[in-house]
Amino acid sequence: MRLIIEARLEGGETSETEATIVAVVERKDRSVADLGLTLAEGRALLAEVQSLLVSEQTAGWMESQLACHRCGSMLAHKDARSIVLRTVFGKVDVPSPRLWACSCAAKQGQPRRSVSPLCKAVHQRVTPELEYLQAKWAAHLPFRQATELLREVLPLDKGISFGSTRRRILAVGSALDAQIKRDIASGPKAVSGEPVRESPTVGCVSVDSAWRSYSSSPKSRKAARDLAELKSPWAQKLTRDRHVNIVAGRATLADRTPRLYAYVHKLVPSPPARLDQFLFASGVAPDERVTVISDDAGEFGKAVDGSQLTRGRILDWFHIAMKFKAAKNWVLGSQTMEPHERIAVQTEIDHAKWLVWHGKGRQSVSCIKALDATLLAKEGYEHSTLYWNLRRVYFYIENNAGTLVNYGMRYHKGVPISSSIAESAVNLVVSHRMAKKQQMRWTDEGAHCLAQVRVAVLNEEFSVKKLAVLTKTSAVANSPSARRAA
Repeated sequence: MRLIIEARLEGGETSETEATIVAVVERKDRSVADLGLTLAEGRALLAEVQSLLVSEQTAGWMESQLACHRCGSMLAHKDARSIVLRTVFGKVDVPSPRLWACSCAAKQGQPRRSVSPLCKAVHQRVTPELEYLQAKWAAHLPFRQATELLREVLPLDKGISFGSTRRRILAVGSALDAQIKRDIASGPKAVSGEPVRESPTVGCVSVDSAWRSYSSSPKSRKAARDLAELKSPWAQKLTRDRHVNIVAGRATLADRTPRLYAYVHKLVPSPPARLDQFLFASGVAPDERVTVISDDAGEFGKAVDGSQLTRGRILDWFHIAMKFKAAKNWVLGSQTMEPHERIAVQTEIDHAKWLVWHGKGRQSVSCIKALDATLLAKEGYEHSTLYWNLRRVYFYIENNAGTLVNYGMRYHKGVPISSSIAESAVNLVVSHRMAKKQQMRWTDEGAHCLAQVRVAVLNEEFSVKKLAVLTKTSAVANSPSARRAA
């Protein structure tokens, strides 16, 4: 049995063209050994159809570019060459002739120039569908695995590579980041001096961070050390390794699934503006405010303190409870205390924790100080783990007294008191892709761009249409006229 697949193009100046054979499939008669098309035959069929369609489309479009749009005269032909268009169904070589520009547009005294209409129309030489697939799968899988996956199911044997997938992530991530910066510049401003209300759309925002190994070449590390020595010959040698700090957050929404956002702390000039843009995009009005939950890391304070749409930052209850638990566990396993002494110390620790739970941080600090003063009379106490655990709790609560609230009241109202939703956001955005079971090192730019793409994919806001708009906007913003105007 033989299956012959033909393609016939209709439209344009001619109503019908001759059929072109694009594939021939042969099977043994009365056999079910090979049912349907194989993967290789399907890829070859798609590649042939794509090549035929793209060639006809570009040829028909070029016919409309042979005459001057101003005066209508035919343009002189300079030379013939071809360009490669990378599509989702393989690479296609298409003719791209160069034409002499019409004399009606030339200024007197200037040399005659040539134009290539097809190169100008498709300057990136890649279709949005291929960009979309590369970026989306590279946001879920390592670059090499994403490339191999696309090669396995699509006729892209020589159409994409590991390097092109990585460059695609950098380009798409930079375009998404540029769009966020434009939204920050043109977005609405929060009202001031007027009554504000709690946002009914966004319940709260929880923020957390992750640290990933930094990737740098030996040449760049040597250049950094040489620069430091040049500035100060007595300066210490720079450390060879450092880390990338990635901040991730999640907003709980009343009418839809939670939204994520992430960025590399070093590459964002204004974290509060980034947070406000995220809240505006989530549906927060200028006269509404949202509560932020985080631990006591410094980058979270910088992200919240200057925000115009937040009521302030609440200290995460989970971290408070863990510090009390560490002190209480040592008392339970202590061999130097009598049973009645252990019970008394545990009672005092539980009482201090109860005070923090009800928003009485100052009283809790006084309770811990009194317990510490009592235990100092015990020999060897200052060398015990309990001594250091109580001081950790004491300084942690005292330094964050301004971010403590009545956790019990919030809990009974059903309002979040923990940053667990942010920890799951870090797990989704950062850990699953950048760390778990993958010994990967990252640059600041690479981690930042990948985080933007992965967040857009997880928020279900990444599509071919949006990518095409971003590409067009980036091309306009990077054009020579736009750079001259800037």
